[in-house]
Amino acid sequence: MEPAVIRREEADHLEKHGVRMRVYTAEGAPAGVVYQETESGHAEEFCHEKSAFIYYIVEGEGVYVIGGVEHRVRAGDVVVVPPGNSIYFRGRLRQVLVTVPPWEESGERHIRDVAV
Repeated sequence: MEPAVIRREEADHLEKHGVRMRVYTAEGAPAGVVYQETESGHAEEFCHEKSAFIYYIVEGEGVYVIGGVEHRVRAGDVVVVPPGNSIYFRGRLRQVLVTVPPWEESGERHIRDVAV
C-alpha cells in the first residue's frame, strides 16, 4: 500500500443505531478508521468475528458493555475490544475507532437491540 491521506469530504457518512459516523477507508490499508458522535449511545449489541475494535474517547463519558461487563469511560480513555466479544455503549461520546483488520460487514453479527 502507498501512503495515503483521506480527506474528511472523501469519508463515507452514515448513521447507525444512534451513532453518526465518518468512515475513512483506503485500498489495501491494514486498519480502518471511523470518527463517531452520539448523544445517547449505540443502541445495538453486536459482535465482530474478525476485527479488533480500538476506541479513543475524545470527548464525553459513558459506559461500554463488553461481554456483559460494564466499564465506565471518559475523555482520554482507550477501550480495546478483541474480535468475538459482544459490545454496545451508552453515553454522550465523541470518539475515534480503529479496526484491525479493517471492518467488513460480513464479520459483524447482530445480537440484540438495546435501550441507551
